[in-house]
Amino acid sequence: MYQDKSKNYALIAIVYWLLYMIGLFLMGVLYKNGVRNYNLIYWAFAITGILIVIIKDKSIVNLGLKKDKLKINLIISFSIIILVFILSVIIGKYPLLKLIKGSLYYLLYISLLEEIIFRGFIQNYLFGLKLKKSIIFLIGALLFSLIHLPFQMYVNNNVSINYIIWSLPQLIFCFVFHLVMCFITYKRKDITIPVSLHYAIDYLQNVI
Repeated sequence: MYQDKSKNYALIAIVYWLLYMIGLFLMGVLYKNGVRNYNLIYWAFAITGILIVIIKDKSIVNLGLKKDKLKINLIISFSIIILVFILSVIIGKYPLLKLIKGSLYYLLYISLLEEIIFRGFIQNYLFGLKLKKSIIFLIGALLFSLIHLPFQMYVNNNVSINYIIWSLPQLIFCFVFHLVMCFITYKRKDITIPVSLHYAIDYLQNVI
């Protein structure tokens, strides 16, 4: 995880990110115009990112998936997920079926895909930049923060500089969040625990 790579890896990561941003803007436009299957764009980019790594590397390591500590990491991750879901049932304000659907949404559609794409694919491929590791992590954090703008601008009906200013606390949180998740990924050798923590944060703040 997070090892130096050739320059073409960084080029792939940056081009992918730019296209991803365009895709998020397009999703926002479709959302504003009442097109509800806009999430197909999100799935298309997620699948494309996964395929890029599998085809180029012939491995899933650069998706943030390694076998080194996988067993204990999965035990920790599933424990977090189960405890968070039980907590949501106890103190949440929604019916059980809605909690189950919400849990699967935040686990698979948000947390798992974002961790694979950003803590796995993009952050790993950015190590093709010939810079200090700390700078590369900061660049990855900036890219992760910025992806929270395009679609959310349309959701909040505020496509303007004012929205960016209003969103600064969230952007700073996402910036720090990325660095923390990368640290955990680096120490634990894969993204399984970050997936569960990402799920816990996003899910709980939306159901409690």
